[in-house]
Amino acid sequence: MHCPECHALNEAGAAACTNCGLLLLNIIPKRRSEDLAVKRRRAADLDDVNCRFCGGTIAAKAIRCKHCSEVLDDDFYRERAQRLRSRVNYASWVAYLFGLGALLLFRPVGIVSIAAGLLLSIVYYAIPVEPPSSPRNPKEKVSFAKMLRRQFTFERVAIPLPALRNKKLVFVGTPLLAALIGYSANVLLLQQPVNDVLRENSALRGMKVSAHYQYWVVPGVVVYDLEELGFRQTPIDVHTAFLEFAKKLKAKRYSRVDLSYRGTTKFSIDGASFTRLGEEYAKRNFDYVLYSFPRLLRSSDGTPSLDPAVPDRDALLEFHRRWYGQDQLTRTVRNAFN
Repeated sequence: MHCPECHALNEAGAAACTNCGLLLLNIIPKRRSEDLAVKRRRAADLDDVNCRFCGGTIAAKAIRCKHCSEVLDDDFYRERAQRLRSRVNYASWVAYLFGLGALLLFRPVGIVSIAAGLLLSIVYYAIPVEPPSSPRNPKEKVSFAKMLRRQFTFERVAIPLPALRNKKLVFVGTPLLAALIGYSANVLLLQQPVNDVLRENSALRGMKVSAHYQYWVVPGVVVYDLEELGFRQTPIDVHTAFLEFAKKLKAKRYSRVDLSYRGTTKFSIDGASFTRLGEEYAKRNFDYVLYSFPRLLRSSDGTPSLDPAVPDRDALLEFHRRWYGQDQLTRTVRNAFN
């Protein structure tokens, strides 16, 4: 031990310097920080291992070698595959559920959403579950059948769902978004054409018609509901409004169209006949739209709406009488039949 004053060499553990008499008690030969640094380096040296691919020195907990870039931990691929699969599986179920809800309201959006869920399901099974074989460490050859069975096994992963700020927003917002899409589909695809017909013809002012899907959610059935008539409307005006509506929707395909008055269904017509009605009216085939059309109508129980014995020229008037002519509020329109 060297004396800090005269730098004379003394025995280890000496209480005083033999040269100058300086007390050497509680003298630390070197700084504690240097000892801690040495201990850390020695601990790090004990944690280092050699890469099994290139032999380079790396940390024992290293996932990838910093020298040759080979992945050393096979569980790294499996854990990554589980994380990816859990997220893809979650997204596919969201797409399926949203598609089923939207299918009842707006068919194109529902079909696209279900197709996206199907595509995500394909991606789920396409994600590899086993680490790839390295050219430096080839693995045993696995049969094709075993590889397919391992790849297409549906795993139940215990990985949390992707972090969301508010998970309730997903479960509450999804049906609300589907309802919004359904309402928009009713307004844009059915109600807007009716509004255009009533606005373009001055003779139809005062008439109110509601057009929507059945129960607002069944896209194959259209409800044409006559809600209100003005005192100036005549049966030919009411009929013209319906023909104009059929003309605007002649390119669409529906299974049935119901004719209602103030929410009560009075008649129905199949989708093919409704499409032909719009096409014939566009061709100005008035004989069909005035005299043949009433014979195509069915009552709510599915039976023919008009008696076959009624002449063709009286069938149209009989149709309008039974549609809305029995209401006292439509007395002015009913008087036009006489």
